[in-house]
Amino acid sequence: MFSKYPIKVDYKKEVLAGLTAFFAISYVIIVNSMILAEAGIPPELSVFGTIIISIIGCVAIGLFAKVPIVITTGMGVNSFFTYTLVYSLKLSWQEALAVSFSASVIYLIVAYTPLTNLLADAVPESLKHAITTGIGLFLVIIGLEKGGVIVKGDHTFMQLNDFSSPLLLMTLFTLVLTLFLFFKGIQGSFFIGILITTVITNVFNIIPREKSLFSLQAITDYPQIVGKLDFSGFLSGGFILGTFSLAMILIFESMGLFNGILPGIDNHRFKKAFRVNGIVMLFSSLLGTSPTIPAAESSTGIQEGGRTGITAITVGICFVAAIFMIPLLSFIPSSALAPVIIITGCLMMQNIRFINLVDLSEWFPAFLMIVMMAFSMSISDGLAFGFVAYPLVKVFVGKIKQISKMTWVISALFFAYLIVKIWI
Repeated sequence: MFSKYPIKVDYKKEVLAGLTAFFAISYVIIVNSMILAEAGIPPELSVFGTIIISIIGCVAIGLFAKVPIVITTGMGVNSFFTYTLVYSLKLSWQEALAVSFSASVIYLIVAYTPLTNLLADAVPESLKHAITTGIGLFLVIIGLEKGGVIVKGDHTFMQLNDFSSPLLLMTLFTLVLTLFLFFKGIQGSFFIGILITTVITNVFNIIPREKSLFSLQAITDYPQIVGKLDFSGFLSGGFILGTFSLAMILIFESMGLFNGILPGIDNHRFKKAFRVNGIVMLFSSLLGTSPTIPAAESSTGIQEGGRTGITAITVGICFVAAIFMIPLLSFIPSSALAPVIIITGCLMMQNIRFINLVDLSEWFPAFLMIVMMAFSMSISDGLAFGFVAYPLVKVFVGKIKQISKMTWVISALFFAYLIVKIWI
């Protein structure tokens, strides 16, 4: 699907795919800023960092790697930035930005050396398909939660929401509408579903909007958080520990996402995309925001027909427009976006058919990776459990020769990552 050979470009389809991907990921503009606010970065300022780095990331990967991937601040990575680097390791947000910069340098060293191929080739086929499947299930749960279909239960961690909820009812309406359009093969089905639901909910005031905390006028104060990296604690234990842990997450989560979102991508394009993300990632800390990764929601655009960098560039242009329309994003209800994310996740989960379910030594590590990605709500934690389990299970069944040296290395690194999580 994503080979090195040129394909005929359907510009209308690529633009529609870009619009769909943008609306699916647009929530990151506000949500990322609110998570970073917990670290002490003013949200009314960091919102511009999130948008600007997303513009740079999408345009760069579209122009140079020519893949339909959205590069933006990572959900999960931003939580690590706030709750691990700042809360647990007691770093200031300025020091946390310096940690992000240092981790990005390590990422680039891997990206521009043979380590990239060594690491990519060491991933067993079953785990490669598990990554795609796990990200799919991860997206399904995000979509169900964003759409108000599932909520936190009184005695369980999730349960079905009350059917009196307008959010739930609108999500189900949009899901049925979008599925109908999708199965009828109507081009732009995801985007049409988002548009119709947005109009209905706002015209009839079905789901009340919250007042926006953001304004364009605050952009004049944005330079206050630009380039504020603090390396004063560079040799401290917390700084070194944070850098190692974050580098592990960024390298393997990005590698997993690129392979998961773009199954069959050739090595040349993978390398370009991986390197572009590293360079953009380096700039994210300078712009006062958390590191970038390829967004799992990119799959919504790919399912809509996005095949080239034009999709990514379209998303970048949408982020430019978002600077001037930040308050207007609140008009798009989560019930309009959730079904797109759910359907996309479902489609990605089809990769489970490529995993050998009969051989438990292949299936169990893959299964563990899939469920841990989804139920820990952390792609990096899911990767860790899968990679640690793989060689362990192979040893148990006497198939130690199937484990390459580099697979052992990756497993050891992820085991160290899990130990670090216990420590911090």
